[in-house]
Amino acid sequence: MGFEQLKLGMKVEIVLSDEEESPKLVSQFEGTCSDGTYYVSAPIYGGKIYPISVGNILDVYFVEKENFYKFKAKVLDRSRKSAISLLKIKALDEIKKIQRREFFRFECMISVNYRVVDSKKAVQDKDRSFKNTITKDLSGGGLCIKIEEKLNVGDIIECELFLNDSYKVVFLGKIVRITECEAGKGKYKYEAGVLFQKIDDKSREKIISYIFQEQRKLIKKI
Repeated sequence: MGFEQLKLGMKVEIVLSDEEESPKLVSQFEGTCSDGTYYVSAPIYGGKIYPISVGNILDVYFVEKENFYKFKAKVLDRSRKSAISLLKIKALDEIKKIQRREFFRFECMISVNYRVVDSKKAVQDKDRSFKNTITKDLSGGGLCIKIEEKLNVGDIIECELFLNDSYKVVFLGKIVRITECEAGKGKYKYEAGVLFQKIDDKSREKIISYIFQEQRKLIKKI
């Protein structure tokens, strides 16, 4: 895959490779310069623009047609255009396809319906009724939901995630982690980490766009 495939508005994630405990930061591709460099929006973290300095080395991740990619880049400049803070970056290597990717986790409480399904029957199994709950966090790779019943690691669930009043994302997910909630902290007894197993590109992009938009809303409140 070449850099010409990077599209205006494409959502990306950034990790500072020269920082030992850098969080995963959500950003967006903002354009290509004539000298072969690129602009990305300054990432937001915790409702604030994350401090990235000129000279920092970044690992840039993105998804395209259900495949995961990354490349390394150096920050050349910081600027601001139309109220958007930008980073000018230069690629230090070629885009590489990677096998697995950890996505930025956005803490949020979103309504979600779920039901356990037989992995062989997948979404065609309509005999089990949905149960409603909320998310703890959401990412482009999966989500964490709060539940009253104890599910098993390896269970396949069908979910309906309501990003807003007008858009519903339907997908299959695999339970990869179950943890007990702290006693006395609400009605939910467990938290279930769910990895997307079957989700189309449009739905995944909707989720990443939702996270990006919500992050933008947070920073506007500051």
